[in-house]
Amino acid sequence: MQKLFKALSSEHRITLLEALLQENDYVCICELEDLIERDRSVVYRHFKKLEEANLLKTRRSGKKVECKLKYPKQTKKILETAKQIQKNK
Repeated sequence: MQKLFKALSSEHRITLLEALLQENDYVCICELEDLIERDRSVVYRHFKKLEEANLLKTRRSGKKVECKLKYPKQTKKILETAKQIQKNK
């Protein structure tokens, strides 16, 4: 559970998760780089944290690394709950 909370502790990773909630299939990580305006290596490290927290499935397609949410419904609930908590501060 510690890895999950660590993964959710970054606003950049939250942004990436929200973007993946809009997708139904695998998405190339390179397509999501512009969302957080960071260097490719930083983006890949964020995705690695999300994968370690068991939130993502990843696969290679040639040179591309593609990912999708492992548990979209649960991830959506987690993010909604976190927003509610933040809102009620």
